[in-house]
Amino acid sequence: MNTDIKQAMHVEAAKSLNAAEANENERRWNETKIDRKNEDPTNHYDKTRMKLNFEIGPDGKIYPLGYHPKSLDVRLQERLSELGWKPFKPDSKIQPNCCARFLFGGNHDRTLQMAFGNQIVNLEKNADNSHLRRCEEVELWAKDVYDWCSRRYGRENIIGFQVHLDETSPHIHALIVPVGVRLKSGRECVMWSAKFGKDRYEYGKILKDMHTSLYEEVGSKYGLERGDSIEGRNVMHLNKRDYIRKLTKETKQAEKAVKGLQTMMRKLESQISSSQSQLEEIDKSLASGKMLLREYDLQKARIQKQISEYQIKLEDKACKLHEKEQALDRLTKDLEMAGSVIQPFRNYKVDFEPSRISGKVPLFGTDKWIATQNKEIAKQFTSTIRKLETLYRNEAERQVKAAQHNVLADYGELNQLRREVKMLSESNDDLKSTLETILDQLSVPSFRSQIFTIADALLGGTPITVSSGGGDSTSDLPWDGRRPDEEEETYRRRCLLFAIGVVKRQNGMRSYRRR
Repeated sequence: MNTDIKQAMHVEAAKSLNAAEANENERRWNETKIDRKNEDPTNHYDKTRMKLNFEIGPDGKIYPLGYHPKSLDVRLQERLSELGWKPFKPDSKIQPNCCARFLFGGNHDRTLQMAFGNQIVNLEKNADNSHLRRCEEVELWAKDVYDWCSRRYGRENIIGFQVHLDETSPHIHALIVPVGVRLKSGRECVMWSAKFGKDRYEYGKILKDMHTSLYEEVGSKYGLERGDSIEGRNVMHLNKRDYIRKLTKETKQAEKAVKGLQTMMRKLESQISSSQSQLEEIDKSLASGKMLLREYDLQKARIQKQISEYQIKLEDKACKLHEKEQALDRLTKDLEMAGSVIQPFRNYKVDFEPSRISGKVPLFGTDKWIATQNKEIAKQFTSTIRKLETLYRNEAERQVKAAQHNVLADYGELNQLRREVKMLSESNDDLKSTLETILDQLSVPSFRSQIFTIADALLGGTPITVSSGGGDSTSDLPWDGRRPDEEEETYRRRCLLFAIGVVKRQNGMRSYRRR
């Protein structure tokens, strides 16, 4: 069992948040987008668990993920505008930090337990986990983390707080705007240094305090321990290649330790078996009268003591072997995971038979025979190389096609957005034309009086008659009244627009355009 149950918190300074990042946090994706994301071996988005994701709103309550009508990047920009945020020029090489991206998590087994309890979770890709139900403990943990963020940064500055349960380990994404007060004006503004320090030294102290505070106020309630401090230790982050090299070395050491313990256990078992055989021998000697009872008792006590010592050593080695096997299993899994990330190409097994010299060496014409053998060996070697080349060329072609597919899909989305922009532009033109017509109608006093009379009648539900245009005949208005699910404001607007249309028809479709 993994006893390293630590809390985790990562903070990253950000200068902006684009729409793609916002869509990922809020899972504003369709099925095709999810499948394309999962083509990357480092990604693992479980479609059957996405319904369990949630977020915490500004009121501190739990909502489905992506419930807000405005996307995360839009809400961030609105809050920055409220604070009078003015970034540097777009072409500037240096841009100030305007928000902090938090990632909260913890020990893999513990966070899974908080999210799903004792339910069985299949973490393989494309697995069916539709049977899972979200547990209350993960919601309580998320609320406590949200409250912790609120106390430090202000609830109005928490732009987004999303909880993901559809990946390998449950975790929280929080997007926060750091706000401080200007000394001269006393106004609130975006100020990174107010919350995270003016330099790396201050940031280090603040970060240490944050970890301690998070443990005391949240982590300790859920069995998540504070992470070990790196002060006074020679700690260094390894790149992927060095990390794999380190794991490989530790795996070999663990394998060696397991084999050594297995050898010692076999030796102890052999010694116990030998001692038991000795006991049987002295029993036979005593029964046949070849050994005196006193000597028998002495030898039996000695052998039994020896067996007891062997048993104690054997049990100790068995415990150590169990621990080493568990450690080896963890290292093997870590190595496989790291290897799958750093090696994008598939590993192909190629049947390769080493070239061998055929036939006996002749007494005469050895030079010709050697040349023939070399030619045959070269032919076999070339065939093997071409086979390998074909396999990896096909693999490269597959990856290129996958990349092209992604680009085409993105291009399709771009075309869809362009079509939507065109439709919105045309709709905007229609609305503009309608608005101009309305203003023209309302600018004429007699028309304005007619419009408001008809609109008031419609609002009051009073049946009225109006001229049908160009004569004295009258007819009832073809009006369907208020719809069952129609809101008050929408109904008023529809009455006014209908009245304007009626007045326009009465006056022979005349339009008064302002020049």
